[in-house]
Amino acid sequence: MNGASDSPNRDQMADQLQRRQETLEISGWGLPFRFFQPHNPCFWAFVALTIWGVIQMWEQWSHVNLGIATLASSVVLLALYGIVLGLVFLNIDRYDGQPFKLLAVAFIWGAVPAVFGMAIGANEALGQIYGKLFGQAFTTDWSAALSAPFVEETAKGIGFLLLLGLASRRIRSVSDALLVGAFIGLGFEILEDLLYTFNAAITASGSDQVGAAIQMVIVRSSSGIFSHALFTALFSAGLIYLVGTPALKRNAGRGILLMFVAVLSHGVWDGAAAIAGGGGGAVVVMAVTMIVGLCALVYAFRRAASRDREWIRDVLGPEVTSGNLRPEELDAAAGTHKQKVAFVKAPGGKKTRRGRRNRKRLVAACRNLSRQLARSRGEDSPGVESARERILSHRN
Repeated sequence: MNGASDSPNRDQMADQLQRRQETLEISGWGLPFRFFQPHNPCFWAFVALTIWGVIQMWEQWSHVNLGIATLASSVVLLALYGIVLGLVFLNIDRYDGQPFKLLAVAFIWGAVPAVFGMAIGANEALGQIYGKLFGQAFTTDWSAALSAPFVEETAKGIGFLLLLGLASRRIRSVSDALLVGAFIGLGFEILEDLLYTFNAAITASGSDQVGAAIQMVIVRSSSGIFSHALFTALFSAGLIYLVGTPALKRNAGRGILLMFVAVLSHGVWDGAAAIAGGGGGAVVVMAVTMIVGLCALVYAFRRAASRDREWIRDVLGPEVTSGNLRPEELDAAAGTHKQKVAFVKAPGGKKTRRGRRNRKRLVAACRNLSRQLARSRGEDSPGVESARERILSHRN
């Protein structure tokens, strides 16, 4: 009798383990990222364009004459701002995330080749063309709105496609594209803000350079999360829909729509003053643009999250059958935010603060177990065993 009753469990476990392996293969979860790929043309394109960007950056900044205090305050403040935004982006991805090396390379692309190697020169060239065609007044009002969205999103998009070629087994889903794109945009944003900050300090001349630099950092960073990081996350999500991956069916319509929203939002954001005719209307235009961009981001994120939830359920499914996880814990870890909240509030009602805190940690531990299983390719490892022990400690 025991043998007969154990057979369905063994068959169920075998099926679940097979699904886990298939999910790990198709999702790319847990795989490392290797940048040095001498046989990959994307590697040499990335290196060549980065070197070109460094040369252009040196030409831009080699003659900058600013005090040490101005330079230090600008760099430190923007670095702290970038770290904070980076941590926010990392925390939004609740499942596998991406290797730090890949995100660092994405940041470098946005900061150096995209800004100095492509965007500055192309924006200036388009501005000159607009000036010759439509006059200086038109160029002053509309040049940024009619050049930056096309030039800058293309420059950042090229970087995303190169990274897709370098990490084709790691960048598989819309979630991956959103995160990598956000870091490309963050790199672009930080270096662009640094350019504006240096220019503001230079304009201040011998007066309060430090004060002018700090003021510009505050102005630029106050809207940063709704700037390049948002635009490039949307643009990259559109690109991955447009080209498709082994884990994502190609959807040209959805891809073009997301890319269009990114470019349009960028253009309206840069042209807010001209659209509103100056004054307080520009704030209204920027607020509407912000809302539209965030709605598009939520749409893309929700489309991506449903697939991620299926994947984490496949990875953790065998843990329920083996008794390491309870069904309600899997539902909370792989479910929607609403399901997680219901699970967190379950023990003892809302007044049990300690119980809710333990439940939050338990959900985080379950997701950490999924990450450890991905890194070990579904096999037992010290990381997997440690994650299981942590689940037990929070459960008790």
